[in-house]
Amino acid sequence: MDKSKVEAALAEFVGAFEVVFRYDWDYTRVMIRDETDGATFIEPGLDDESEDWGARGALLEKYRALVVAMKEAGIEPVFPFPLTNLPGYKGRV
Repeated sequence: MDKSKVEAALAEFVGAFEVVFRYDWDYTRVMIRDETDGATFIEPGLDDESEDWGARGALLEKYRALVVAMKEAGIEPVFPFPLTNLPGYKGRV
């Protein structure tokens, strides 16, 4: 894995993240609860994650590509605090 693949994946993810959580925030607030029961934002359990909300589908696509690039480069996520501090934490997926 070359560094440029991780850099590209990171840049694309941050761009998609900013669209959803900064520039399109009003629509995000309207759409945020359309996941199926028991699902999460990252895994909404929908057949088409972009239907009615293309920015979410793009963000999830870029997030997943970044995770793959990180794994290929031997990079693990660094969480801001122990996940066990979260109420209802059921273990990493």
